Amino acid sequence: MRLRTILIAVVVVLVGLVVTGYAILKSLDLNDYKAVLAEKVKEATGRDLTLAGEIELEISFRPRLAVNGVSFANADWGSSDSMATIERLEAQVDLMPLLSSEVRVNRFALIGADILLETDANGVPNWGLPGAGGADAGTETSGGTDYAFAVDEIAIENSRVSYRDGVTGETQIIAIESLTAAADGAADPIAIAFAGSLNNSPVSANGTIPSVNALRAGGAMPIDLTIEGGGATVTAQGAVSPDAFDVALTANGASLADLGALTGATLPPLGPYSLAAHVTNPEGVYRLGGIDLKMGESTLTGEASVALGGGRPQIVADLQSGLLDLKDFGIEPPAAADGEGTGGGDEDGDGRLFPDDPLPLDGLRAADATIRFVGARVIKEPVTLENVGADLVLENGRLTINNISADLAGGQLGIAGIIDSSQAPAGVSLQIVSNQVEAGALLQTFVGSELLSGGRVNMNLDVAGSGNSVREIMASLGGASNFEMGEGQLNDRFARIILSDLFELIASGAAGGSNLNCVVSRFDIAGGIAESTALVLDTNGATIIGTGNIDLREERPDIRLVPNAKQTNLVNLAIPVRIQGTLANPQVGPDAEAMAQGLVGSVTGVGGGVFDVLSGVTGGGSTTGTATTSDNPCVAALEGGGTAEAAPTPSATDLITEGAGQMLDGAGTAGEGIGQGAGEVLEDAGEALEGLFGN
Repeated sequence: MRLRTILIAVVVVLVGLVVTGYAILKSLDLNDYKAVLAEKVKEATGRDLTLAGEIELEISFRPRLAVNGVSFANADWGSSDSMATIERLEAQVDLMPLLSSEVRVNRFALIGADILLETDANGVPNWGLPGAGGADAGTETSGGTDYAFAVDEIAIENSRVSYRDGVTGETQIIAIESLTAAADGAADPIAIAFAGSLNNSPVSANGTIPSVNALRAGGAMPIDLTIEGGGATVTAQGAVSPDAFDVALTANGASLADLGALTGATLPPLGPYSLAAHVTNPEGVYRLGGIDLKMGESTLTGEASVALGGGRPQIVADLQSGLLDLKDFGIEPPAAADGEGTGGGDEDGDGRLFPDDPLPLDGLRAADATIRFVGARVIKEPVTLENVGADLVLENGRLTINNISADLAGGQLGIAGIIDSSQAPAGVSLQIVSNQVEAGALLQTFVGSELLSGGRVNMNLDVAGSGNSVREIMASLGGASNFEMGEGQLNDRFARIILSDLFELIASGAAGGSNLNCVVSRFDIAGGIAESTALVLDTNGATIIGTGNIDLREERPDIRLVPNAKQTNLVNLAIPVRIQGTLANPQVGPDAEAMAQGLVGSVTGVGGGVFDVLSGVTGGGSTTGTATTSDNPCVAALEGGGTAEAAPTPSATDLITEGAGQMLDGAGTAGEGIGQGAGEVLEDAGEALEGLFGN
């Protein structure tokens, strides 16, 4: 028989076999096997599989299998009967690779899927199934033959994945308009394309993730993804592995508020913003190197790390900034005092100024941290701090402010202190110094006050207290405050209120302000009582001497102001006044006791009888015109009671946080006495202490 005849016969036989196989497959009704398939799934998972629609089979060298109306039962404790429902499932398989024991799925598609992932109240997931973690997902054994398994493309359309946290009750929903994951081969990176939404906020993603082979190997796996959503564009490039990752991240957007829908939180409208960082996690420590943050006009660079292996997170950060404008981070300058009231207020509706709400001290125990910061300029409108630096340590609930300082308005400002939440009640100590800082800038920095301006201030506030609320801390406060200001101005709007009838006696100078020759305020504080040891305000029209105290426990001031007119025509205006009432509602009126003693209408020239008055106030003596007293009543007050300790020049910087900084104006300006309305001063103190703890 000739070879030609043999070949024709072989072809005929092969064609016959193919036709016969095709006829056999066409004659099969796969729907007859639905019950068997459901039974096998039940045995493997303990859950019911329902195939409500017809199973379709298209025969070719790449046969396609499809089924409609698929559902898979949820855990018996689940919030829904079904964990997954699928309108249509399709799979197309390449027959030829089967000859080499490879199952290659050309395309696997889910259309109209609704998948619910959830946990119960104990955190148990509904996707935990019997037999999980069994055979290698990359192989399948049947009759002793190992089959390699590969999928060229996965596609999901018009579907939804919901995640419900049974512990918190929160639900996140991912709507999938389209998702494709495709690769030419097991060694090729998987190309990802996604379009959909997260919690109704549009999201898209494009790029590549590790190949199937890389996923199986578990080593370093390259990724290159770009994600857009919430008005932000995020890129991730680098490598990941089961044990570590090394990724360059970038993010930028117009406003943080646009991310609210994605995060489920209300975020402030801050921006435009951008962030770049190199993220790694060697040995479980998450490190951010090359941080480059821009928020509005502000910049922040440096590096940081977070270690999660201990009892609480360990944070270390070393940051620098060329310009840091606090308004770019939502910290607006406090409203300036307008002089239309005494400034007192009732924080809790109980007639008290200092709030009794517990301070959020738990935040200090949530993590340990070491923070170092250096900034060329920090802006807290309307002032600018320069050469700013900070050194903070938080350990076991104890925040130590080693040094915060800055150059401000021609002088230096510094803060040091401790907030210890590890003891009960919490302990607070604070030292704040200013060295030749212009008064207006000093007050504007802390509370936006326009009370004083022009004069250079040396101040040393050193106080300590304990308590779990502002009210408790102020009631236990002890320490001292020294305040000295040279020639400057007093805001007329405020002076009219707090000085009452004395205003006309001192009013002089530029529009809106009365000239001051000097101000001295010294208070000793013990057990919540601030006792004045020197209180002098010298103007062109009069020298005003103050005595008395402020009871921080009961929130009651008792300050007497005795004016000494410098000109005969002002004698009738020299009426002593007394500040009493409460800090929330101080009362200012003529001092009946002083008037009864004849301390009304006194006249003194510079270097005259005022020194005798100061001698009585301070406990010292002076001789008019001598070199030791000078002709300055403020100097006489200091010499009579002992010269105030010189304010040291700060060595680091003062970032002037909303909390620690404002505490200066609260406790410190309480010591200013005549220079600050009692109600407004201590209201600021209460708000400042709240800010110190993050309220």
